[in-house]
Amino acid sequence: MKLSLLSLVFFTIIAFSCSSDIKEPENLPERIDFLIEQNRYEDALTLLQGEDRDGEEILLMLEKTHLNYGLHSMNTFDQTEMRTRMNNALIQFTKVLKINPQNDVARTQIVQIMDIYSTIPNREPEPHVLEGLRSVGFNY
Repeated sequence: MKLSLLSLVFFTIIAFSCSSDIKEPENLPERIDFLIEQNRYEDALTLLQGEDRDGEEILLMLEKTHLNYGLHSMNTFDQTEMRTRMNNALIQFTKVLKINPQNDVARTQIVQIMDIYSTIPNREPEPHVLEGLRSVGFNY
């Protein structure tokens, strides 16, 4: 009985490890999409770091990664870290606008975050975050 229970546990562990072994795609755009789906934004940005930033496809992947990173930062609920998350979201949206000044989603999210800050006395983003916002045309 001990041997069969031990065998069952062993085979369950083997089966689980094989089934959870998800492989990343090899093609760069698919890898970036995969990493975004996994909320692994830093990994995606690291992967894109060595790429030629003059290429339109790379810029689109950077824009998408920063935008999703910002949205994720905004929408991950942990009230104790709200200021940190909102600062990160504003930084990511600023990076989106540096790549594509016409990105309406990033602009809308910046306005939404800053509207929330305006309702909280004596609270605002970090000074370097405000400087980044000014660099893309937001004067708070």
